[in-house]
Amino acid sequence: MDVSQKNRLAGKLGLALGIFLVSAATSVGQESSGFSAPSIEILKLHWEKQVRLPRNFDPSVIPTGGAFSDPASRTAAPAGATVMSDATRAATRNQSATAAANDTFPATPGRLPVFYVYSLKIRNVGAKPIEGLAWDYLFLDPESNTELGRHQFLSFEKVAVNKSATLQSQLRSPPIRVVRAADSQRRAHSSSPKLRERAVIQCVLYADDTVWKSPSARAGVCELLKNTKALIKRKATRS
Repeated sequence: MDVSQKNRLAGKLGLALGIFLVSAATSVGQESSGFSAPSIEILKLHWEKQVRLPRNFDPSVIPTGGAFSDPASRTAAPAGATVMSDATRAATRNQSATAAANDTFPATPGRLPVFYVYSLKIRNVGAKPIEGLAWDYLFLDPESNTELGRHQFLSFEKVAVNKSATLQSQLRSPPIRVVRAADSQRRAHSSSPKLRERAVIQCVLYADDTVWKSPSARAGVCELLKNTKALIKRKATRS
């Protein structure tokens, strides 16, 4: 093989290697583009505890037999009417017991249900409207940064571009289920015992049915978000 043939062969190999490197770089760039941060700005993270009355409890409904008696219209009982007054009082007691058993005005329960409302306020700073969000509410130890509680939510809210919205979900679960004794004692003697709060975006569902998925998201979270949204639409169509 002469020198010219060797040069031509080396040139071809160099060109092939260059094309391969460019293709590999393009492939890596396309894979990494899915790892970018979501086009969402977190404005506020908040939770609160709420105590609510039962749904069938209505203090405005008081059975009175159709009318209230006016205390000013009452007259003193004449002498010798003691027996009649006792009978009247007994009948009144029986009527009150019957009214108390009426479901339209149930007695106030001894223990009221407690709910915890978790809120996330966001702004859509991307180029596409948002229709759904899978997000987690985390509670972390302020000193060790250890995760002490996590609550997972699917929220469906139409958020236009450059608009903000507040997503809310309620649970019966408190921020932290179990607190270790060592952590409790340390926070009790600490000057700043308040837990750190953090929101983690797992998946974003856009109006065109495309999604953004966090690289550390749980398996199947975007599929669950899309399927739940489709189920909600079907129910709304049927109703």
